Amino acid sequence: MTAATDYDTIERRNPWPGGSAIRVTGEDDLRLTVLNGLAGVTVVVRGRVLNCDGELIPFEQKLTPTTDRLASTVTVRLSEGWLVQAHAFVSAGSPLVGQTFALLSVIRGDAAAAIDLFTLAAGYVTATQRASFPSGGVGSSLRFDGAIRSITGTAPGAGAEISETVPAGARWDLLAFFTTLTTSVAAANRVPALFLDDGANVFIKSSQQGNQIASLAWDYLWAPGDQSQAAGNRLIVTSSLPVPVRLGAGYRLRTNTTAIQAADQWAAPQYVVREWIEGS
Repeated sequence: MTAATDYDTIERRNPWPGGSAIRVTGEDDLRLTVLNGLAGVTVVVRGRVLNCDGELIPFEQKLTPTTDRLASTVTVRLSEGWLVQAHAFVSAGSPLVGQTFALLSVIRGDAAAAIDLFTLAAGYVTATQRASFPSGGVGSSLRFDGAIRSITGTAPGAGAEISETVPAGARWDLLAFFTTLTTSVAAANRVPALFLDDGANVFIKSSQQGNQIASLAWDYLWAPGDQSQAAGNRLIVTSSLPVPVRLGAGYRLRTNTTAIQAADQWAAPQYVVREWIEGS
């Protein structure tokens, strides 16, 4: 049987069980696209092509994506035949579900001129969870549970307010926000509040109940629920948040303190969020 006859036989029918293989020509390639928010991650794509001689040809390519949640890509050159298997997974780093999103697609053309012909698989990847073809399916980066992150923010200067910004390419649910205000000797009744805005327009104001006077260090917690409790001579003041508090890229979490004094000092906040990659 000649190579041409082999080719004709393969061409007439889908050669893989269940008919799940994708016919690829010498002009078709596989692209891995990764959107990532964690340092130290490497993603591997592996798979096999059944060529026109009936041979299974394996392939592998690695990609170290950027950490800015923007698309990083690598292209795998495919031999002519049938793409029968492909999957992407994390080989280095420890991302949670919600931090590293991978897409596998068949493309035609080079670099910026390439056109996306078909999406094979899309989903969050870890060392054990994979985006795979043909069994994986295609999912949105906002469809899954998201990664739980505990973040240490930045302490502002004396007399200044806390301001934290949702990074580009991310979406957050705010679960808790904790910090400490140490007041100076200047006499005044400080009343802290947590403001949430879209980068300009405030849409949530949650004020604490109580006046913090001079020379005190009080802890403040914004979370679901509403209670105040004393711990020795240090007061822990808790105020409620609505559920959910969903924040897009560029949104801010910031304190706004009535009668704050020049030497008052907010500590670096500690807050917990559920994070997704926006995929814009």
